[in-house]
Amino acid sequence: MNTKVTLIDSGQDFQIFICDDTGKIIEVYPEPEIKSIWIGSYLPINDENLMQEGLYCPIRKAYSSSYGYLRHKIEKIEKL
Repeated sequence: MNTKVTLIDSGQDFQIFICDDTGKIIEVYPEPEIKSIWIGSYLPINDENLMQEGLYCPIRKAYSSSYGYLRHKIEKIEKL
């Protein structure tokens, strides 16, 4: 089951991440100029402590072993 994570619009060129059931980002909307920067990164969608609406969005690049945070807060988390 995929998960849709919508970020609060704070002027960024992307606002929605679609993740597979492992948290791997498989789609980004609206499509930014450099989409590949996000595809393959991970969101901890199964960790309710990290993934909460109103908190900054945690993200882990595919080549990294630890999570960092985007400067954008999560508006909504939905199962698709």
